[in-house]
Amino acid sequence: MRYQIRQINLTDEQIDEVNAARGAFPEWYKKKMRTTFQPTADAIWDAIDMYETVAYIKADSLEQVFEIGNIGPESNIERIRPMHSLSVGDIVIDEDGKWFFVDSFGFGEIETYQVA
Repeated sequence: MRYQIRQINLTDEQIDEVNAARGAFPEWYKKKMRTTFQPTADAIWDAIDMYETVAYIKADSLEQVFEIGNIGPESNIERIRPMHSLSVGDIVIDEDGKWFFVDSFGFGEIETYQVA
């Protein structure tokens, strides 16, 4: 099966803005942090505009997607944009159009009614 991977990648300007914030972080950064530290389907959906497709991974299961996204083999990854290792808050979409997010343990599902 071919899985689509979506991640949030901050620009250099966004990183500079966060570093200069001195604790008064912009709202967009708070949204991004919830996807990592409080991952829920609602938190992911709230930040959906920050995600971009970064790769496609050939795998037999979500667990294998996670493994390949972290240790390879590289031949199973078709990179579209810079991609970091698969981690909490990342989105995985299967060939049937089901959306999942990497949770603290395992995967959570994003119900299709939320996806526009």
